[in-house]
Amino acid sequence: MMTLNYDTKSDYTVHLPNHTKRYDIFSSGRTFVTYDQTRPLEEQLPFTAWIADLLQEAAVCEQQQREGEEQRAVASEEIKEAHQRLRKLVRIMRKTLDAAFPETPTKAKGWGFKVKQSTARIILPQTPEEHMNVADAYIVKELSRPQEERFTSPNLTDVIAVRNAVAEKVALRNAGQNQRETAIARANAIAAELYDHLQGAASFLMSFRYKNVITPELQNWGYVVVTRRSAAQNGDDKTAENGSTTNRSSEGTLDTVTNDLLTP
Repeated sequence: MMTLNYDTKSDYTVHLPNHTKRYDIFSSGRTFVTYDQTRPLEEQLPFTAWIADLLQEAAVCEQQQREGEEQRAVASEEIKEAHQRLRKLVRIMRKTLDAAFPETPTKAKGWGFKVKQSTARIILPQTPEEHMNVADAYIVKELSRPQEERFTSPNLTDVIAVRNAVAEKVALRNAGQNQRETAIARANAIAAELYDHLQGAASFLMSFRYKNVITPELQNWGYVVVTRRSAAQNGDDKTAENGSTTNRSSEGTLDTVTNDLLTP
């Protein structure tokens, strides 16, 4: 980490946005670009175009994040409904196998069910994954048998349709989740790069525009400028000392939206 000190006797101190908060960095970047682009083109800072490009990419990431989360949430709800239909079909399967093999329940293993040895009872699956495994095994077994020997309850066509519906919704949920997480990861990387540019721009302004003198005019570009005297009285200016522009490390974990992924 590097600390850059300017105008150490000034009554002012300058704060960059919190380097751990992605949205604070983006907000500061938008303020920076909005103001600098109002100035004559020949006076605009070399950082402005870079920051503007990063903000455009960040906006795309935010949209992809929202779309991915919406797809994940909708699919998760639909998975619950599809799983409920599948559970009902699996219970019908067990009743059918119970009736078909009253003396030899272990034969139900051929249709994907487990059988408890101590009671010789066909066991119902418990988890969504177990229900899918039973449905897959049931479908394979029934398709391997002559059509005239297949069980009529539940209807094999219905089992296949519901099983495929569950698989489709799971794939949509996972794709939405992956899109959301990918967008967040890229947005975090953009925020880290943008933070570096905001640091560089602050240093550039101090060196070439304000001749190393801290001024409230820096607030035009989105930097927070406070007085050291009032800050000391309020006890709320402990991060930047001696009127310095503090170069905080951009490394570390940037904030992400809470990962509230639903379990179907």
